[in-house]
Amino acid sequence: MSLISAESTNLLWAVIIALAGFGFWAEQETRFGRAMTGVIVSMAMAMVIANLKIIPFSAPVYDTIFSSVLPLAIPLLLFRADLRLALERGGPTLWAFGIGAVGVVLGVTLATALIPLGELSGIAAGLFSATYTGGSANFSAVAIATDFNQGSELTSMLAADIIATNLQTMVLIALPGIALVRRFLGSELPSVADDAPEAVPHEPFVLKKLNLTGASLAIALAFALVAAGDAFAAFIGRPSIGILVTSALALVVGNFMRPVVRKMSGDFEIGTFFIVLFLIAIAAGADAWVLFETGPVFLFYTAIVLTVHTLFLLLVARLLRPAVHLDIRAVVIGSTACVGGITTASAIASAKGWRDLIVPGIMAGTIGNAAGSFLGVSMWSWFS
Repeated sequence: MSLISAESTNLLWAVIIALAGFGFWAEQETRFGRAMTGVIVSMAMAMVIANLKIIPFSAPVYDTIFSSVLPLAIPLLLFRADLRLALERGGPTLWAFGIGAVGVVLGVTLATALIPLGELSGIAAGLFSATYTGGSANFSAVAIATDFNQGSELTSMLAADIIATNLQTMVLIALPGIALVRRFLGSELPSVADDAPEAVPHEPFVLKKLNLTGASLAIALAFALVAAGDAFAAFIGRPSIGILVTSALALVVGNFMRPVVRKMSGDFEIGTFFIVLFLIAIAAGADAWVLFETGPVFLFYTAIVLTVHTLFLLLVARLLRPAVHLDIRAVVIGSTACVGGITTASAIASAKGWRDLIVPGIMAGTIGNAAGSFLGVSMWSWFS
């Protein structure tokens, strides 16, 4: 029995939102938070207080987040996914992203063959294929689409994903400084074009202007698309694909109803906030003993996936370099777009001073954000 009961709905909402705010604050204001990321801080706090019996492992509030809050995040994150611009400007970075995505599929296939996960093999293949082809929003979408909400197992996979993503990001940042890698790809780093867009400071938790009319429009439309996706999925007798239909509808809005999107405000930030609430709710459901029993195997799984992804990308980049001019910078940003998504790719391009790769990184991440959940569900179906 926990100190805060599962029926204390309002108090649990207060705790979950406070944990999200603490994570945002920690990443902005503390060295530890920046190193660990705010999401990890929030999730770790949720796991600690749940295992200290302060909040429950399961509660109706968590179910509400899974069933109602999280589906709204998907369209909110996709409304600004301009696929035409992504295809036009991506260049070598898009090539690197595409090769990296193939490497993820190969890595998942090998990991599934080498690590016996039993009935979890299909969902692991789907979740890790999705999250390493565009970021954690895809992880969430596949969890919904497959109706997988087993707290301890899902938290173990999510924890392994976050740890592996952070380690992979550090490897990618270090790659351009490794002489052997530069020699393998064939030349020194190219110079930045004079007309490249200026680097923009990375401020993931700062919304400079919020128009409540635009925010209302975004949220209302997100609700409508979720309802339409669920209705269509129910009509064809496959309710689990509702989130995929919603994703497709959001892409239609984002690419064919641009005047509507331009009137929105805060849609991406609100979607990100909803994703963080989902991650906290998942972490709160983690029984530590079960996590210790099942977690390490998923770390080995992700290590295989990301090792194959990286080696395959480097090898194919070397082979295709004469044709598509793949250099180490494009490889780093393309791989980061796969593993970390839009925010990480643009942040690394900016931090490294690669001003000409900020937009291509965003474009590659956009494609991954749009396609990763579909790939994940396909891999889940295949390996199940």
